[in-house]
Amino acid sequence: MIKVESLKDYLGIISDEEFINLATRIYMITDFICEDYPKHKEWYFTKQLPAISGEERNILFVRNLKNQNEIISMACLKKDEEEQKICTLYVSDKCRGLGVGTAIVEKSMKWLGTTKPFITLADYKLEMFKPIINKYNWELTEIVSGLYNDRSQELCFNGTLTKNNETTLEQQLHKKLIRILECKKNQKK
Repeated sequence: MIKVESLKDYLGIISDEEFINLATRIYMITDFICEDYPKHKEWYFTKQLPAISGEERNILFVRNLKNQNEIISMACLKKDEEEQKICTLYVSDKCRGLGVGTAIVEKSMKWLGTTKPFITLADYKLEMFKPIINKYNWELTEIVSGLYNDRSQELCFNGTLTKNNETTLEQQLHKKLIRILECKKNQKK
């Protein structure tokens, strides 16, 4: 059985030292994503973590049943009047395909109060997320270039990052298709 826990539930229950230790272990399974999101660590410790004492943010996590000190999945959530967002979602490589992702996504959607949460991901991670995207019929609504890094485009599902959307998704996809075709044309020359 997969048990999804909320870090909020540990506020004031365990010592400050134990709380920081748990919060740090939860963070550490996502530390590598600083390559894609350079300010991830700063955001987690200065914005997301301090805000879980309020109503707008939460951090969910799953422990390894055989080793309670090992965190195998986590989700950082934001819920306010403007958006219901899964800010960070990660399942350990060794636990994929075992229902851990489904369990944490469903608990996230329940906390957020929607089956269509706003979520973004780097374009090269699309294959990894396809099972969840397809399972819940999430809709690609925007593609943003150069937002977090120069290596990838950010794919947005069920919402937008840019508030004054100058181009439609169809226009963005059309431009991308033209770039791909031009590259292939130039390669043949």
